[in-house]
Amino acid sequence: MVGHPSVTILLLLLCLCSPSQVPAEEPADEQQRELNPEESQQTLAFLAKQLTANFDAIHTWQGTYLYSRESLFHRSRFEPPVWKTTYCLFPFWLDQRQDQLRVNYTQTEKPDELDQLQPPIKVGSPLNAQWIMVKGEECLELSEKRFGSVYGFPDEIQKQIGGGRILYRKWKSELERDGRFFDPRKKVLGTAAGSFARTPEMYAKVLSGAEGREKQEKFSKRVTIKERKLKDGNKQLIVKIEYNPAKPNGTPRFRQVTYDSRFSFNPVKYESLYGTDPDRIQTFSYKNVDGISLPEKVVLEDFKPMPSGKSELTSRLTYTLIDSKLNQPIDQDQFKIKSFNLHYGERMLDRTKNSAFIQGTEGLVPAEEFQYKK
Repeated sequence: MVGHPSVTILLLLLCLCSPSQVPAEEPADEQQRELNPEESQQTLAFLAKQLTANFDAIHTWQGTYLYSRESLFHRSRFEPPVWKTTYCLFPFWLDQRQDQLRVNYTQTEKPDELDQLQPPIKVGSPLNAQWIMVKGEECLELSEKRFGSVYGFPDEIQKQIGGGRILYRKWKSELERDGRFFDPRKKVLGTAAGSFARTPEMYAKVLSGAEGREKQEKFSKRVTIKERKLKDGNKQLIVKIEYNPAKPNGTPRFRQVTYDSRFSFNPVKYESLYGTDPDRIQTFSYKNVDGISLPEKVVLEDFKPMPSGKSELTSRLTYTLIDSKLNQPIDQDQFKIKSFNLHYGERMLDRTKNSAFIQGTEGLVPAEEFQYKK
């Protein structure tokens, strides 16, 4: 169904004029200078403090990201490559104080970009899944795949039940290796290594001399920071770190991150470089909610070196926040097994304790005790 044109136009105007949405375009420079080593150490410590404060201010966060993946697909060496795009939705519920996260993965059809009121259309897919990660080393995964026999359940019971979904309890490390899994703390609020504060905090400590004079002198030559003052009174801090080349006498590698005072000093651009050629570029735009900067759009582009010597864009991942509630109560049942609404006869396999269960009329029962009733 297509939304009413006047409503659509009104929605677009509200999005453009809302004071809570702050664009992250490159501003005009007013002044730029390189910081000395002492200033660099103090600046890194300051960045770590600012980034930690913004992250810690997020007590609970629930919402949905629309995710798109554009990949360059080479059909054959005789045909030009083509771009293919897939879409999915990531509804999530994050309780940082309790270290609890629930997230769903749902494939969708391409959203209608002309009709802002039309939500993406969900698609039934065996890849669709639901996950719960709570404090500790265990997590839960319910896949939409339809399975037959699975080791751990009595053969007679499996014959009676047939196929069906299986809920897995597994180790958190298994889940984190799943390319479909979305943790906003590592995808949009930080990196796989941790929060955005981790790197500035680590280098601030080294440059302070806390880890020895030799290490301090070594890394002071690898870290350069430029301060860019903007015409509106804000500023950007551009931190560039040099890493060892992949091979002796090889091309030097760099990571350059631009932090912006308009967004609680969160990064607006991340660049991984081989010499001057990009390997990965990530850009961020934010919305301000009660003084907290939330990532509204994150774009990650990967490049591959070509025989010509230039880098070619090979994939683009985009996360777009389409709804959000910050620091509002979350129903704690979202983080419990009962929220999966298992049907009678559906199974649970606990890999952490090597045990199996089947959903009965009153809840999960050990597989060996289950009596199937039609």
